[in-house]
Amino acid sequence: MAEVLGAQSCILVKNVDGLFTEDPRFNEDAELIEEISADELIALDMEDMVLERKLLYLLRDMVNVREVRVVNGHVRGNIEQAIKGERIGTIIRA
Repeated sequence: MAEVLGAQSCILVKNVDGLFTEDPRFNEDAELIEEISADELIALDMEDMVLERKLLYLLRDMVNVREVRVVNGHVRGNIEQAIKGERIGTIIRA
């Protein structure tokens, strides 16, 4: 939808703080991935992601949208921070 509307970025609101190296529910040492490219994320071939894998392939081919940010919408203020461009969640770049 963001691509159709001509947006340069998209905020994906989920119930997690972003993408992690592993599932933080099972491994407390899992690290937040603050920024990653779509190609790097595809290469990681993660078993469990908080977004549809198809989005990564679409992001590579989009003309307008250059990044998708994954933020936790259950934490007050996170969406506002993401809109302001502050470092929050995970940024996936095209």
